[in-house]
Amino acid sequence: MSYRVPSGSQRWVLEVNKGLKVKRGQSAFLQEGDLQFHIPVQKDACKVEVVLNEPITQRVGKLVPQVFDCHYLSDEVKYVHNGCPLLKEDTIKLRLYRFTETETYMEVFTLHVDIIATECNIIKMGPKSLHVSEFYGLSDAIDGNMVSFHYEKKSNLECTIHLSHQESHLPAHGQLVTGDPERATKRGDEPESFIYLRQQLDNKARALCKSEDCLKGLKLVTFTKVPCEDFLLIGIKYQHIDPPSPDVDYIAIRLDLKDTRSGSIYQSEQAWVPVRIAGAMPNQPPKPSFMSMFILEVDQFILTPLSTATLDAEDEETPKQLLVFNITKHPEEGFITHLSDHTRPVSSFTWLDLNDMLIAYQPPNSSHSQRRNYEVEVEVHDFFFEKSPSITMHTSVRNADTNAPRVSWNMGLSLLEGQSRPITWDQFQIVDNDNLNVVRVITVDGLLHGQLTVRGGKGLMFTVDDLRAGLVFYHHDDSDSTKDFIIFRISDGHHQTRHKFPINILPKDDSPPFLITNMLVEVLEGQTTLLRGSTLKASDMDSSDDYILFNITRLPQAGEVMKIPGPGLTGYPVSHFLQKDLSQSIVYYRHLGNEVFDDSFEVVLSDFHDPPNFSEPQVIVVHIEAVLDQPPKEVPGSTRCLVIKETQVAHITRQQLHFVDQESPDSELTYTVTTPPFYTGHYSSPDAGRLFLVDSVPKFTKDSNAPVLRLFTQHAVNFMKVAYMPPIMDIGPYPQYIQFILSVTNHLGKTITGICFNITLMPVDNQPPQIITNALTVDEGGERFLDPEQLQLSDVDSVLEALHMELRREPEHGVLHLDGHPFTPGQNFTLQDLINHKV
Repeated sequence: MSYRVPSGSQRWVLEVNKGLKVKRGQSAFLQEGDLQFHIPVQKDACKVEVVLNEPITQRVGKLVPQVFDCHYLSDEVKYVHNGCPLLKEDTIKLRLYRFTETETYMEVFTLHVDIIATECNIIKMGPKSLHVSEFYGLSDAIDGNMVSFHYEKKSNLECTIHLSHQESHLPAHGQLVTGDPERATKRGDEPESFIYLRQQLDNKARALCKSEDCLKGLKLVTFTKVPCEDFLLIGIKYQHIDPPSPDVDYIAIRLDLKDTRSGSIYQSEQAWVPVRIAGAMPNQPPKPSFMSMFILEVDQFILTPLSTATLDAEDEETPKQLLVFNITKHPEEGFITHLSDHTRPVSSFTWLDLNDMLIAYQPPNSSHSQRRNYEVEVEVHDFFFEKSPSITMHTSVRNADTNAPRVSWNMGLSLLEGQSRPITWDQFQIVDNDNLNVVRVITVDGLLHGQLTVRGGKGLMFTVDDLRAGLVFYHHDDSDSTKDFIIFRISDGHHQTRHKFPINILPKDDSPPFLITNMLVEVLEGQTTLLRGSTLKASDMDSSDDYILFNITRLPQAGEVMKIPGPGLTGYPVSHFLQKDLSQSIVYYRHLGNEVFDDSFEVVLSDFHDPPNFSEPQVIVVHIEAVLDQPPKEVPGSTRCLVIKETQVAHITRQQLHFVDQESPDSELTYTVTTPPFYTGHYSSPDAGRLFLVDSVPKFTKDSNAPVLRLFTQHAVNFMKVAYMPPIMDIGPYPQYIQFILSVTNHLGKTITGICFNITLMPVDNQPPQIITNALTVDEGGERFLDPEQLQLSDVDSVLEALHMELRREPEHGVLHLDGHPFTPGQNFTLQDLINHKV
């Protein structure tokens, strides 16, 4: 689209326009390369303004903020889609301003938005849909079969559903209710058809009811916010109330995932839940109204409003105030405008603005002797985006037979906050039939945020020649204002008229950020607390709040400000942070644990303007709540037990022994062995092993010379410096159970006693059996039993039942018998055989 510059030349500034892609129901940021302008950062000021009075644009979403710098940041400009499934694209009308010291250049362009349907949504439509079986009917309750929510369940995320009929106008032909309607009862022997008829009449009466008194069992949904789980459980139903309607209506919902730590919205998504209405027709397009003339009579140079008598349309399913008129063919001369800013053409408008006579035709500023006729063609769009056939409106501009001075052209003035600009003939033109030279323009009102000068002096009055010579200047007072105006009285000595000259002021980034919330930070002694976005929040009138920088100019004395990027990640102290960091819950204050209970730190806020705008120093106060000195605490999961072979030595690690103390480092957490290792069963021995320091032995093996350890720290345990050595002597054939008792003390002397540590010693069969023999006396020719007195067997690490004796060589002068049978070499017998006199 073309644009107008004061000098009459055109300088195109837009260089790259890639458009934007957004997932349905979600939002997307403009990245730095999506829009590029042919202006160096250091040269002229450059602003982009979202045009708001074009209803044919931003139909299913919104671009924020309304005004942003051409050199915007990557997370600064955002398009938010409203969840509508009917359109696959949207457009945004933008107005680009380039401000030099003396001139303003303007360019109008559109940003195209592609809307992508994706399955990776939080809100998913189910296999079933809401269904109304007849006009004035009631749907089933909304449940998980119709819509479901898929997000990662976290303790710090709060999920809520928002309903906003006022904002979305949805549902368009129904209302949301809960409860069950009273059913019509059968009277006597009346036929079923009568009951059905009375039920339909009751349904219609409920639908037309405007209060709960006559809803008979139903209740209107009046809340606008509900937890996600409750939304699917409380039995919300759709009640049809407004035929004729399209066969599909919608319920607009917005899901917010809120971070309860910072109070900020972690993720947001919108969707339209469809409602099928049986018996209804598909949505029909609007039609021209037969009551309108479609002819507009205009006096030359006179800005003339349109009315519904000139142009109108109607639609059976959409209320008139929601109809949008889109101009598909503009007049050959002059333009259609909105009276909120009559200096700019518009390409669309609402029926409401048309009815309020806020839409007007600005005739051309050229004079003709004959009547001129122009055609304007429009399409009318309804609420669900169906459009009418083209409608032609005829505009007839007649000559005005008057000698009074008139304004023939008024384009207003656009400038950057704090600048000065001449009001030139290109922007403000006056005609007078008999004598233009005597016309005087007098300032009578306005100038709320600036002043007017002529030839450097007060601009109370000026002539047409002053305008043509560029001697009339408007000077803005550099306040944070966006609009100004001047009311001129124009007189030729005999006739006079009044005229409003609008002034549009674009903001510049000259204001520092300021704190809007600075609440007391509270933290327990020795603890870490999150700096919440609801506790510390700043704002900037001229730039993105996310990029407000908190510069710590005086550090806290009793703690530190730190960033912890995520769960399980290591934090680190910082000297500055962004507002975005606060909203993402990664900025913390950590108390160092000393006995100081009041702390503070000082910040200076700055923006990303070059050079930055700095605020006055702000003090953030921290209150530390003292806690009673607590004894050390055992870390959950510590086993306090050890299983070890009798021949080994083993480290005692923090998996087995781990205590912590908030006010003591591990190096000051001291263990005392109050009872050395002892056997807990029937086994008795003075040596139950010992604790020792690993560095005290040359090799990590059993060593009877290793000094016994009585004191050690948690730090030594962490670094595997503490070990247990089993008894030097063999423990026998059975497992043995050993304990030792500890106490643990922090640096303040707080002690926990009676800490029992259990050890299970597993035997190792590594010792040979021992045997003692005594002589056997037997009579010549006789026999005698062998018994344990002749063969004394023993083994320290085996049970006697496991001992066997093998005959290696037979006696030379006799024979051995086992259980009455001759005993041959290689055969075994046991100690029990000796005891039972079997040998």
